[in-house]
Amino acid sequence: MQKNMNDFFYFIYLSFKNISPLRIFQIIESKKLILNGLCLELGASEIPDKNFSSFIKGKCKFNYSNLNIKNKSGSFKMDLTKKFKLKQNKYKYILIFNVLEHLNKHSFCLYEIKRVLKKNGSIFGSTPFIYQIHGAPKDYYRFSKDFYLSELKKIGYKKIVVKSLGYGPLIACFSLVYSYLKFLPIFSQIIIILCILLDMILQIFIKTKLKEIYPIGYFFSANK
Repeated sequence: MQKNMNDFFYFIYLSFKNISPLRIFQIIESKKLILNGLCLELGASEIPDKNFSSFIKGKCKFNYSNLNIKNKSGSFKMDLTKKFKLKQNKYKYILIFNVLEHLNKHSFCLYEIKRVLKKNGSIFGSTPFIYQIHGAPKDYYRFSKDFYLSELKKIGYKKIVVKSLGYGPLIACFSLVYSYLKFLPIFSQIIIILCILLDMILQIFIKTKLKEIYPIGYFFSANK
């Protein structure tokens, strides 16, 4: 209960920084990770603060890749729909946030990630579900919890965990119109607090976890 309340207050705090609900949930999950070793963040930004690796605790040395990233120390260009130009068993951890929905060969990418992970290495990732179309340059898919549980198992991953991100239908609705409401500071924060509180009240009368029915995204992890 205390943990959930801490997440709630941190969620409200980040909402005042004009961050989308989906990204807030993803940041909250990232901050819970403690990683040590050589790590790779796929689909990384050239701006360090925008990468999810910046929220992770531990002594982890990160490499970064993107289709358009400038080649510099620790960063390199990679097309995730093609065979990775990386050695097998190279990385202890790999992050892939908000990337798989943009790949028309997502399964191939997951196989390649498994190939370059060390034995017992882990993948951590997240994708949107109830979310607007956002090309980068293309937006192909929305993946469900059942998809991740089935697909990651088929590829050979172990210890698969998939977490629904959200509170319920109200916060899902807010997420869909966030790109417009963000231009209305204070009002936007008032609306988001009301949506979360209404979802919590609604949850009292419903047995099924509302975030399982109305997820704005998923966070997943699995071991090689």
